[in-house]
Amino acid sequence: MKLRFIHTADLHLGSTVPAGAGAERRLKEQLENSIDHAVEHMVQDAVELHVDFMIIAGDLFDQENRSLKHQIFLKQQFEKLNQNKIPVYLIYGNHDPVDRRYAPSGWPENVYVFDTEPEMKIFHKHDAPAAHLYGCSYKGKTQQNVAAEFVKQPGAPFHIGLLHGEEKKKDSHSYAPFLKEELEEKRFDYWALGHIHTRQFLSERIGYPGNIQGRHRNETGEKGYSLVELDEEAVEVTFRQAAGVVFAALDISIEDCSGFDELTDKVIRCVSELEYEQAAGLWLEIILSGRGMLSDYLEEEKEGWQEALNRIGETERPFFYVYRLEDATIADLQQEGLEKENHFLGDVQRAAAKLKQESKQLEETWSVLHQSKGPGMYLSQDREEETQDVLEDAERLLWQLWGKETADED
Repeated sequence: MKLRFIHTADLHLGSTVPAGAGAERRLKEQLENSIDHAVEHMVQDAVELHVDFMIIAGDLFDQENRSLKHQIFLKQQFEKLNQNKIPVYLIYGNHDPVDRRYAPSGWPENVYVFDTEPEMKIFHKHDAPAAHLYGCSYKGKTQQNVAAEFVKQPGAPFHIGLLHGEEKKKDSHSYAPFLKEELEEKRFDYWALGHIHTRQFLSERIGYPGNIQGRHRNETGEKGYSLVELDEEAVEVTFRQAAGVVFAALDISIEDCSGFDELTDKVIRCVSELEYEQAAGLWLEIILSGRGMLSDYLEEEKEGWQEALNRIGETERPFFYVYRLEDATIADLQQEGLEKENHFLGDVQRAAAKLKQESKQLEETWSVLHQSKGPGMYLSQDREEETQDVLEDAERLLWQLWGKETADED
């Protein structure tokens, strides 16, 4: 026997998408409706691919009150699946727990919701049990290790677990924490996980599909769902894109550009090299880096240049929209000019240059800030990258606030 099913999670229907705040109405509406469109795309795929069933591993809705608008929208999508005899098995997650107050709206008869205590449901194919599915919905905002309570029961060729949680981490709070080894010991054929928004697999049979549609700068790249095919010997998981809008980040150096016309051409070229052929639109974060003469002009011209880029982006296919433009450039005279000065700013610039060369001393100094109490709790653990970034940001601020003015006076 073979099974083919869709594994999705983290739809987050009703989520706000702040990146569209400055965009024109047409683009803003496209972004705001992007999650709905991704769900519609997935449901249409389910019908065309003749899947046996669909699994949704938690966080169908972004807010605890499960907006009635999106409950009705999702019910309509489930009705389309019902018309094609495709059942849906779902659990609720930490964003849409069962015990919160929300306007009631039922589901079609093809939708099977797991209770807040671990339970098993049976999928039948050709009038015989084909799969046992095990799951548990969140009752409140947090959840214990429910996977440990799943008990494999005989009577079906396949066993599939639904779990909205994350791997247990030392000294940190986790939702429905589990150990990969615990899941593997259950000897299920597949674990359909949710909660982590980045597509990833802990093993061949334990995976997160990621969320269905990116919403901000931390959810970049193609988004969609997993198409899973199971037989008695193997499992095959294929990613299928459902998101029409893709968030992406570009790091572009100004060092080989003598004018903004060249920099503009470089941006367009870099965007065209992004391999998101199925996307209708790209929402871009652009970080300008490097040393060059254009750095001195960016502070004044950045906003106008960003608007010009977005006018160009409207005519491209797929279109692109720059929602965030960061200036991380360094002026030509910045380091050389300040290091020669015999005053406080020169001392600071020389100290920064020295620390860049003496990574051990830099690490020792930085480790004080990373202590568990105090500022360390607000800093990332990627110390090497962060320390370099902080030094470069400090150099840039010194130049913009005082160095440029000093150089102009000279």
